[in-house]
Amino acid sequence: MVMLVNMIVVAILGFLLVLSLTSIMINEDIRQRQNVYAHDFSTTDESLLVTLVEQIKAETQLVITSFLSNENFSAHEHARNAAELMKDLESNMTQTDPPSSDIAQVYDQGQKNSTTLALVVANIVDDILRNYGSAFAVGYDMTNMSNMMNMDKMMTMPKMADNSSHSMSMMRTTNVTNGDSNMLEGHSNTSMIMENDLVNMDDYETAKVLSSNIKDQFSTQLRPRSLVNETTNRDTLENGLERLEEAVDVKALPEAIMDIVHVQIHPMLQKVYDLQVQGNTMTMSSMDMSSMDM
Repeated sequence: MVMLVNMIVVAILGFLLVLSLTSIMINEDIRQRQNVYAHDFSTTDESLLVTLVEQIKAETQLVITSFLSNENFSAHEHARNAAELMKDLESNMTQTDPPSSDIAQVYDQGQKNSTTLALVVANIVDDILRNYGSAFAVGYDMTNMSNMMNMDKMMTMPKMADNSSHSMSMMRTTNVTNGDSNMLEGHSNTSMIMENDLVNMDDYETAKVLSSNIKDQFSTQLRPRSLVNETTNRDTLENGLERLEEAVDVKALPEAIMDIVHVQIHPMLQKVYDLQVQGNTMTMSSMDMSSMDM
């Protein structure tokens, strides 16, 4: 079994190398990736490079999983995603000041810097939103906080009689963000509704792996580097990442996932790690919350 896994890994690396050398054109509609990350936090070259490495790790992880499950199409799609990310990584390494030549060194330095790690967490959370939105053809930008202003209206508008199961699933996913994790134990309606809306399994798989990986990275790498007096906020942040993983896992409604990210995770990242927001960016504290009370 170990020999088989090693052979698969070698084959994957060879496949990725061929893709890179032959400069295969990647369909930009696959991912709709953007260079603006992290909830419009002021990012750094180092955090961007580390983010790309984490994204590549997630995609190659999915390549191996797909191959072992004989899901060749998914393996190919995730390999294409990884190849695209590798091209982005190479390009961004040459654009840093000064240009970076040793990604291993940059990654190692980034793992020791709490600000860099906090930005990476925010970047990956944004990527989870993008992948989740693509997976379920949401139709709007889940990373855009201003879209939350319509969330309460969507959740409270009268439901048609033949849509009672959808109404119940909304109530369930809303409770996920309010701290009632027990609601996740009975998620049959939520899972059923979102399962029917799933249009891109590969993007969903990416969102799922990223949500698990970033939660673990926060616990093992970033949390230990936080100030002692931020214990309560760290707990809130870690709880938010756990809820995000659970919500993605049960295919919660997009509104619930946005609520977890924009109301809990991003504000706590900003507060605990003193992240700077780019100018003219709407934050949760600056939003007119009364406008959300429909």
